[in-house]
Amino acid sequence: MAHHESKYCQRCDTEFECKAGSITICQCSTVTLSKEEWEYISQKYDDCLCAKCLEKLKSEYQNEKQQQSLRKILGIYYKRLRTMETTERIEQSKTSIFKAVFPNTVNHYDTLFGGTALSLMDEVAFITATRFSRKRMVTVSTDRIDFDHPIPAGTIIELVGTIVKVGNKSLKVQVDIFVEEMYSDHREKAICGQFTFVALDENKKPISVL
Repeated sequence: MAHHESKYCQRCDTEFECKAGSITICQCSTVTLSKEEWEYISQKYDDCLCAKCLEKLKSEYQNEKQQQSLRKILGIYYKRLRTMETTERIEQSKTSIFKAVFPNTVNHYDTLFGGTALSLMDEVAFITATRFSRKRMVTVSTDRIDFDHPIPAGTIIELVGTIVKVGNKSLKVQVDIFVEEMYSDHREKAICGQFTFVALDENKKPISVL
């Protein structure tokens, strides 16, 4: 049988009668605590507390738990909102440019110069990146460029730039070139490649792309 003794509450310094032992013995007489609530209180105090303080700490724990749940919910909400905003900006920044392939842009095989194609692709990638970020963007690298089909003179090409990856200070743009015959409906993808850009501030230091 537990005996009683007079103790002083560690929290409020109020004298109270307590069953000898630990906080688990004290609380069972007047205040019911869950395992999580007891662990929360035990981390703060290593001796018995009065019932009034136990109730306050129990309420404090529940409030903190609710705030954590609210922060988690808000975090998920803002993450989804940011994802939705990014998705919308990606769609709005999609860039399409048409060009005619004239004789002065082709090589001795009568097809578009590879260097000319790369220059056009980098230009479209830059426009796409800038429209997405609305910040100073510079090309830092290109991924593999695939020349799947030659582009002959006398055709029309469409260059399509699309954001495919968004990081903190960089983003990646994919550019596809489609070739169309002028006097038929035939159309096919001829070239594709990806370009990486970073955003810079006025001091040419990398900054967030968003």
